[in-house]
Amino acid sequence: MKHIIFVKRVFFFSIIYSLFSAAVFAQKSKNVVLPDATVCDFHSTVNGQHYKLFVSLPNSYSAKDTTRYPVLYLLDGNLFFTLLQSMQRFYLSGEEVPEMIIVGIGYPINTVLESMPNRTLDYTPTRDTAFDNMLTKELRMPIISGGAASFLQTLKKDILPFIEGQYHTSGDRAIVGHSFGALFGAYVLFHEPSIFHRYLLSSVSIPWDKNEMLQEELNYYNNGNRWMNARVFITVGDREENGMQPLMKELVNNMRAHHYAGLELDDHVLENETHTSAIATALNQGVRYLYKNY
Repeated sequence: MKHIIFVKRVFFFSIIYSLFSAAVFAQKSKNVVLPDATVCDFHSTVNGQHYKLFVSLPNSYSAKDTTRYPVLYLLDGNLFFTLLQSMQRFYLSGEEVPEMIIVGIGYPINTVLESMPNRTLDYTPTRDTAFDNMLTKELRMPIISGGAASFLQTLKKDILPFIEGQYHTSGDRAIVGHSFGALFGAYVLFHEPSIFHRYLLSSVSIPWDKNEMLQEELNYYNNGNRWMNARVFITVGDREENGMQPLMKELVNNMRAHHYAGLELDDHVLENETHTSAIATALNQGVRYLYKNY
């Protein structure tokens, strides 16, 4: 029991350190107007939560023509939207990625740490009361986990229809997440993989709730599923703790052993990257992989 508590605390503090590092930047730049992006408040009719959507359109986009574009949905949009937008536009100049619509899904917050109640609820597949109690005590704000199923319905019934009704989309969807965001991406992959065609999963929080995501993959297979028509890119930093690297390898090996039809899977251990720094390298390699030969 003491060992489990210790692991949870280490895992918790690695997440908090990552968010705190980003929060310093966010606090300094929260009043900056995003270039070439639309930011709108969004209320979910499914879970009643409030979101902030960051939308970047291609330079060639025109509401007057019929050209349709793939859409990349980015979790933790408050934190990673401008990074991904800049990368995509630079790679576009070298024809390494296509023109696309980028949608960052975030929250109406002022600092990144304020998103912990929202992202913990939305991105985790099961309820871990010990983690909730620890986080509530440490952050002095109420934390409840286990809302991934509800957030998945929010995507399906609210956010995706809104974006596809508002903009010229092609139906080609990608999802990108880091840490808890990647945990949710993996949850979607093992529950309703056809919602997205491309998955970039950076530093998946596999230690969550006694390695729950390993069981989710096994359940998907044992329920008779033999296909997974998706291109998937999974990464982990070689300096990450809590067994993240061997757990990622175990998940990837299990997926390959089950020979899912239609699955294109690539995995990388990122050299000299921590849980904090891995996201930039994962985006660099992953976005180009997701859209290779597009």
